[in-house]
Amino acid sequence: MNPIGIVLIGCGGIMNVHAKSLMTLRDGVRVVACADIVKERAEEFANRFGCAAYTDPVEAVSETHPDVAIIAVPPNAHGFEEEIIEHGVHLLIEKPVAINLEVASRILRKIEKAGVINSVGYMWRYLDVVQIAKKEISNPADIGMIYGQYVWAANFPPGHWWLRKSQSGGQIVEQVTHMVDLIRYFAGEASSVYARLEKRLSKDEAIDVEDSSVITIRHKSGVTSTIVATWKSTNTMQDTFIRIFARDLVADIVGHQRKATFYRTNKVEELRSAVDPYLEELRTFVEAVRTGDQSRILSPYSDAYKTLELTIKANESHKLARIIEV
Repeated sequence: MNPIGIVLIGCGGIMNVHAKSLMTLRDGVRVVACADIVKERAEEFANRFGCAAYTDPVEAVSETHPDVAIIAVPPNAHGFEEEIIEHGVHLLIEKPVAINLEVASRILRKIEKAGVINSVGYMWRYLDVVQIAKKEISNPADIGMIYGQYVWAANFPPGHWWLRKSQSGGQIVEQVTHMVDLIRYFAGEASSVYARLEKRLSKDEAIDVEDSSVITIRHKSGVTSTIVATWKSTNTMQDTFIRIFARDLVADIVGHQRKATFYRTNKVEELRSAVDPYLEELRTFVEAVRTGDQSRILSPYSDAYKTLELTIKANESHKLARIIEV
């Protein structure tokens, strides 16, 4: 069995996690190139895998002819995927898939036209405890409401791209997207969204990303969901979860801690995940590339596009101070 050739694009942050997973799967995959706009980062990753380093992702793909590109770049850096798709390369892309819907729409059309295997990094869907919850709460008609929370204490250096909304899209687009995606997974598609975002906790005028937000989503299924978020909490209070109020069951899913708690009448059951969601996500993608069967991928680009759309509409709702139809 020939190993699947992989190009890594965006050699920092979450790519370190993917690199670890690739080492676990090394018998079936081979990293042929690493690309990053910062040459030193590309070279550091390339040294790990004994491959070539590039600063241009399109050049990396055109010269090394990989089967797959794993892409982890800031939201505003997307768009080059259109060119590498023309080489027939399959894509695993970290969320969010773009900074705006125009770019994402063009990439989606290219993917659909080329027929390449595609997956987006909403890794929490691959947790075994999420799949257990999904089996228990398979019908949105059994859900009353969902509450989500993303409370975090950020520690970015001054000038980091995440702190500029033109580069990151803000906390909702770049980070709370995980909550939005998981809620969509259970409650179904949205019909409308209303959001209020404020910058009340950060006093740095160079930062234009809001630090406090409340989002309310009305789903076509009739479910209402609400998410509260901040990235200016303390290091002793960081908590990220969704809480599903279903018929005769309340389910808490805590993605970062990889656990779920099921509250039933007179019984509480806590389950810890036995899997690494990043590894499961990558393993599923690699197998899809090998077989040509995308059916087991839980977050294809077309689905991730809907999550991006909903987070962008949330930002729009705040800007216009009204409910936005989706």
